[in-house]
Order: sequence, then C-alpha cells, then structure tokens
Amino acid sequence: MSTPSRARTRSAPPARSPASGRPALPGRSPAPARPRAGARARNRPRLTGRGAVLVMLVVFLIGDLIGVGLHSTLVAGLGYAAGCALAVIYARREAMLVVVTTPPAAFLLALVTAELLTAGRSALLSAAEGTLLTLAGTAPWLLVVTLGYLGVASARGLPRCIQDLRAALAGQHATRG
Repeated sequence: MSTPSRARTRSAPPARSPASGRPALPGRSPAPARPRAGARARNRPRLTGRGAVLVMLVVFLIGDLIGVGLHSTLVAGLGYAAGCALAVIYARREAMLVVVTTPPAAFLLALVTAELLTAGRSALLSAAEGTLLTLAGTAPWLLVVTLGYLGVASARGLPRCIQDLRAALAGQHATRG
C-alpha cells in the first residue's frame, strides 16, 4: 500500500540570519550580529572605583607575599605594575581619579600586611625593617610604573575627571556662599 502523495508547492526560501547567513529557524528571531573587534574591547567589563582598588590591593598583597617569601623586591615591583595595569585598564572612566591616587597607599598597606603576616618573633621591628627595605628596593619600580599608569589614565579620561571634580567643587563653593 502506498500513501497518497501530497502536492508539493514551491515556497519562498527560508529567511537567512544576518549574523551567520544560515536559515533562521521558524518561530525564532535571527541572532544579533557579532560585534567587531573594536566593539568587543569597548564592551569588556568595567570596574567601579572600589572594585579597582580591591583588585589592586589583592594583586599587591599577592606580589608582596611572594616577594617577601623569596626575598625579592623584583616580585613586589612586578606585583605593583600588574595591579596598577589591571586597575587602569579595567576601571570605568569615571573612576580614573580614584584609580590614580590610590596605588601608593594601597601598596604600602599591602606591604605592611605582608610583612606582618610573615614576621618572626619580634613582629613589629621585623615588619618595620622589611617594609623600609622593600620600599627602598622597589622605589624605581614605583616611580616608573606610576608615571606609566598616569599616562594610560590620561589617555583614558583622567583630565575629564579632574575637570568634573573642579566643576563640582566650584558649584558647591558657590552654593555655600
């Protein structure tokens, strides 16, 4: 027994998805177009000012702990560079002022914490000595990296943040009287 054949009608070709060029499935909307490489870079996650400071503190602390353990100021300097780079690259444009003013104090806090965590019997004296020696050894790193991240932050919008702060302070001063 054979089944009766159905009459075949010619229909329009299926709609094609603009993103992939493949036929779109019925009942589904076509997939959105993929962003270009430049658009992907703009859509990467952005950190708030607090998030950037937290990232810096964690990276500084890890670098300082490894540096103290290895008795190497090079590792502490590399940790400083990595923390600053991550914060400046991934922070929101509005947070640039916080990001560029915080690293020296955050590095000192992380360094003192690392020294206290790894100190021997006389913890306070050992931590003070280790902190001063590490700061002396990382001074060139601190200077060069600070100049570098200030340059990157300037390209990412630091002057605009400074102008906005000045305008806000001028507005507050004018309303107070």
